[in-house]
Amino acid sequence: MKKIINFFIALVFINTSAFSQDCIVYIPSNVGTELHYEMKNAKGKIEGVYTQKMLSVKERGGETTFELLQTYMDPKDSNKILTQDTISFRCRDNVFYIDMEKYLNQKQMEGFKDMEAKITTDDLIYPPKLYPGLELNDGSISLEIGAGMMNMNMTTNIVNRKVEALEDVTTPAGTFTCYKVSEDVKSKMGFVNVQLHNVAWIVKDIGTIRSESYNKKGKLNSTTELIKIIR
Repeated sequence: MKKIINFFIALVFINTSAFSQDCIVYIPSNVGTELHYEMKNAKGKIEGVYTQKMLSVKERGGETTFELLQTYMDPKDSNKILTQDTISFRCRDNVFYIDMEKYLNQKQMEGFKDMEAKITTDDLIYPPKLYPGLELNDGSISLEIGAGMMNMNMTTNIVNRKVEALEDVTTPAGTFTCYKVSEDVKSKMGFVNVQLHNVAWIVKDIGTIRSESYNKKGKLNSTTELIKIIR
């Protein structure tokens, strides 16, 4: 369930300068760029590491699509891959869309591959211009799985999204001027309900520099930081 919630993702590519003037993206804008992240618990202990690598950028029918490979490794052995997911993004009419299917745990979904599944999404968007005080649209994903006599439903809603500020953030990867974006995440699977409050610092052409996740009582659960960029 925790992985379903967890917030911060090819073969042919085009010159990114062709679309960069029209679309501001909050992911790596160049094919081959690789981001390295560390996830820590509230006490500062490393609990996970992962990378995001831009695989492809394609232009088709007035829409630019992006594919990014997200790889989770064993924090004790960086050569041991735990999971890999390909995340899709798109840009149309100067609006950047984040596919809500990235909030599904793909490894968990493999267990449902022989079942009838219906996915309904309302993607997150970022308009071409962000500024402090801007309220952003909600996003949601609903998964219905047919399992004989017993069906399973999972939903995640991301609400109360807002640009809080423009701030400088320093991590091992450097210092960045970021938009601070907050949101509430409400997930339900069966009778289990989980609520989180997330804060992320994002910058164009890279993505998330730092993020923090809090439980419904306002206690820090975890932090994620960008520690290295390979271009």
